Amino acid sequence: MSKFRINPDLVLKEKVNWEVLQKLRPVQIHPITVKHWSLGGNSGWMGTSTTTIRTCPDGVGQFQHFVHGSIYYHPSHGAHEVHGSIKARWKSLGWERSVLGYPITDETKTPDGIGRFNHFQRGSIYWSPSSGAWEVHGAIRSKYSSLGWERSFLRYPLTNETTTPDGIGRFNHFQGGSIYWTPSTGAHEVHGAIRAHWKSLGWERSSLGYPTSDERVVFGGDGRISDFQGGSIYWSPTLGTRVLTEKVKIHVKILTNPTGFTLNEQFAAMQEVFAVAGIRVDWVTTENLSLPTLNDVDVGGCTMGSVSSEQTSLFSNRNFVGNKEMVVYYVRSTVPAYNGCASHPSNRPGCVVVRNSSRWTLAHEFGHILGIHHVNNNDRLMTGNGTFNITNPPPNLTNTESRKLRNSSLSIKL
Repeated sequence: MSKFRINPDLVLKEKVNWEVLQKLRPVQIHPITVKHWSLGGNSGWMGTSTTTIRTCPDGVGQFQHFVHGSIYYHPSHGAHEVHGSIKARWKSLGWERSVLGYPITDETKTPDGIGRFNHFQRGSIYWSPSSGAWEVHGAIRSKYSSLGWERSFLRYPLTNETTTPDGIGRFNHFQGGSIYWTPSTGAHEVHGAIRAHWKSLGWERSSLGYPTSDERVVFGGDGRISDFQGGSIYWSPTLGTRVLTEKVKIHVKILTNPTGFTLNEQFAAMQEVFAVAGIRVDWVTTENLSLPTLNDVDVGGCTMGSVSSEQTSLFSNRNFVGNKEMVVYYVRSTVPAYNGCASHPSNRPGCVVVRNSSRWTLAHEFGHILGIHHVNNNDRLMTGNGTFNITNPPPNLTNTESRKLRNSSLSIKL
């Protein structure tokens, strides 16, 4: 490619500016040669060449092998080196004709200071001493990137992207979890105790199918949840893992904001106890209502099937609420004074909860709406002695109570 023979050792010794030199005419120096010289030439870590500069099998780029690595050139991306375990992995995949294409970076130290990587046209190869070198690409790589690469809880990949046993999806396992992808669900991570439970059920071939969400914190509390095609897996320090196959959808209407436990705390508590029954709690919308005449709402005897005119008026506020969905109205107080009341007009399922209610009042009142009743036992959610007197949070649900909650007409199959 050059009209002149140039001694690279002389060039390096004289510290010639290669960008300037390349602009000189008629001298033209191949980018692979320039890259090699920038790495120290024959006396650098790559050593001497073992091949001439050759055209790649795909007919687009060029390459040259050296004692300790290779340099690949693409017209759109320039010349970049690959070596060691990353080069070996790329070679095993098919070099530039693989899913990865050409390198677009040199091998680079990862930000965590532990591993190394090369980015390629359509993916990356990551290496660490404990994990080895593995490729990640496409939607799975995008998810991995969005989580923070190797500095995320996933850390380094342990597999190449692989077809799932059911033949539908793709996955990469990582040191701290996995990312699964299908055309219909997209790419989502699963890790920790939730991943371990999903694995024990049979991964994507279980009744849960593929993940449809990343793991998320439940209402700011201690619980974690991942959603799947056929349900959800919930985990908390007190309950461990539970598979949720039903859900309830709840809308919040606020006349007076809670002053005791926050909404997040109350919903987190409700999810904790409803998880025992296999039910996911979805908080769907929140709306502030200006209804001063109903802020101290008359609930009469708070008896199912019997409501006051004020309850009828209050429960008519059902913006954005579907037929099988429920509403909680937060009020200043009830008349007579209760922590909450679950009696509601026909076809308007919901309850009122007062601003200074206990952590468990919300779950207790929705327990009533879904068909379970008071018991004289302060270890149970449905204690008739007031939820402030619950003695063993999270309170118990019996198998019979759990079954009634799941079989309610307001419970929605996941």
